[in-house]
Amino acid sequence: MMEQKTRYGLDEVPMDKLEKMGIKRDFIDKMEQKELTDFLNGFRSQKLYTVSARINDENYRIPAKIRLQREEGEIKVRIHPIQRLHIPDSFMGHAFSKEEKAALLQDKNIGKTIELQDFSGKKDKYYIGIDAKTNEIIPLKQKNIQIADAIKGVTLTAAQKEKLSNGEKVQLKGMTGRNDKKFSATLQINPAERNIGFSNFKQEKAATQTQEKSETQKQGKTAKVGG
Repeated sequence: MMEQKTRYGLDEVPMDKLEKMGIKRDFIDKMEQKELTDFLNGFRSQKLYTVSARINDENYRIPAKIRLQREEGEIKVRIHPIQRLHIPDSFMGHAFSKEEKAALLQDKNIGKTIELQDFSGKKDKYYIGIDAKTNEIIPLKQKNIQIADAIKGVTLTAAQKEKLSNGEKVQLKGMTGRNDKKFSATLQINPAERNIGFSNFKQEKAATQTQEKSETQKQGKTAKVGG
């Protein structure tokens, strides 16, 4: 049972339409809680599904992400197939510079916030990224992301929080991962996943191990000198 309110209820998911597209009814049961919550809020699915599509009067089975959308009171299923990576000259009223295009192509992230205009003409600050699975350009409103005071056990400085909030990269050390192992990584808002993404992972040696190694080396040198 969903604990939080979502845009669509489980009973509203158009299973008949999904089955016609070739997606079995049990696909919902295989979703993790956050994945299901996002899907019921109208976001693109995390996974790619093989769906039936008609292109140029021909029937195809293609991999695509799916999402729910209400139109004139009816809930429809929209598909987002894999496409060729292409950065247009402009997007939602913003003209991309050469540097911005390069950042999107190389990092799949523009690396900052920019002002965009939605279909109703309203302007707002957005992050922009590329969906790694479909190559779509994904906008995410800056106000929809809240930066926590601490990440993986490390308290962020005001400067680090500001950089993350502005879409920039932040190097963070001393985070605690699985099995209480320390690691460092590069953090940045991932618009396509609507979260903070981690990259450039590097496992850190425990302080006790480093200290023990140092003491062993000292003991070895002492023994050698005294021999």
